[in-house]
Amino acid sequence: MNKPIQFIVLILFLYIKTYSQNDSASSREKWNYFTLKDKKTVSIIDHIPATALCGTLAFASITIVKAENGEVFRVLDLCNSKTYKINQSIKITPTRKPKFNVILPYKYITNEDNSDLEYDKTILNTSWVIVTK
Repeated sequence: MNKPIQFIVLILFLYIKTYSQNDSASSREKWNYFTLKDKKTVSIIDHIPATALCGTLAFASITIVKAENGEVFRVLDLCNSKTYKINQSIKITPTRKPKFNVILPYKYITNEDNSDLEYDKTILNTSWVIVTK
């Protein structure tokens, strides 16, 4: 198979995997996007890295974090394929929502006891950030 066809097959695969989760997409429509005001140190509750490195398409990671004041919210970080450990402290810096389409991971983030209560549906506050260790 030549490279252009391989690329098209990869893009189709990622598109299907990303958008085949209808329930996830409808849950994401309810997310409450806000702009973080300041840099913060937060603790990781759960994390899904970006499904691919950015290039022709843009991908973002989804991380559920807990701030020092106890607030729990979701952060989206463009092109972040790094992995983090639960309870790891990271620093987040506010950034603007990209003006182009971004592909989010398709996997659900579920809470610790794996109950039916997914973070996708229960943690609605969401902000675009840059994650640093």
